Amino acid sequence: MDRSPASRPLSLSAYLPRLGLTALFVCLASGLVLAFQYRPFGNVFQNVEEITTRIPFGWFFRRLHHASGQVFVILMLGHATDHFVRKRYRLYPGKEWSRLTAAVCLCFFILFTGFILKGDQEGIFAGRIFGNLLGRVPLIGGPAQRLFSTEGAGFFFLPYLYHAFFAPLLVMFLLRSHIREWMPNQKALCVALPGLFGYALLVPSPMDIPPGAQAAVVKGPWFFLGIQSLLKTLDPVLAGAVLPALFVGGVLLLPASGRAGRPLHYAIVLVSCLYALLTLRSALWGP
Repeated sequence: MDRSPASRPLSLSAYLPRLGLTALFVCLASGLVLAFQYRPFGNVFQNVEEITTRIPFGWFFRRLHHASGQVFVILMLGHATDHFVRKRYRLYPGKEWSRLTAAVCLCFFILFTGFILKGDQEGIFAGRIFGNLLGRVPLIGGPAQRLFSTEGAGFFFLPYLYHAFFAPLLVMFLLRSHIREWMPNQKALCVALPGLFGYALLVPSPMDIPPGAQAAVVKGPWFFLGIQSLLKTLDPVLAGAVLPALFVGGVLLLPASGRAGRPLHYAIVLVSCLYALLTLRSALWGP
């Protein structure tokens, strides 16, 4: 069966990846500007505030980078959901489906490290929670924790390397065939660019919480809120490592599931809906 873009009717399914890739390229370009100003050592919060308030148009590039990164991941998730709902995973070889699934997971990791790199109380809190979760994983916990971050002056350095260099390059490598297939066209550019630039110009960023300030509730990034809520009631390894790994493992098994694919498909739908509701509850009333 032909899965080329030319064989598909014009629809939202055809434009989600093009809009998403436009947002990705804007995110990479704005991130390159910020990378020259960001210092992952010392008082990172002060450095971020200086980028925002003192460097010409620093506030604009920071908003643009944040918005385009979020939009890319949301549209990529929407594109993956569209494939899932239409059961297009049956058309993919297992190796290709695994690459696409790994790319989606890496995109959320990039958002997570970007959240940490704000250097504010929420970013530090999220980084320490994630590091502690990694440290609790049996057998590999210690080395995995050291690969992600260290305490002290270098707390932000490893997340910075992953966020700015290693993870984006790996995502581009994993999505290389998709990028060639879904390069943005004129319509995608005319929709995405004015939308992203207009958002960056008109919508102010939320206030960052200084490290050490008093805060009633400290929240992680939006996609982590469900896990943050589960951490209060379940064992940390179960909530933060085992359950997410089982979910991703189920998604990876879809192309090879055969007759068992139907119950697995609906199990993934059920778990996704429950997690979405838990995330919404945590966003509205706190984790």
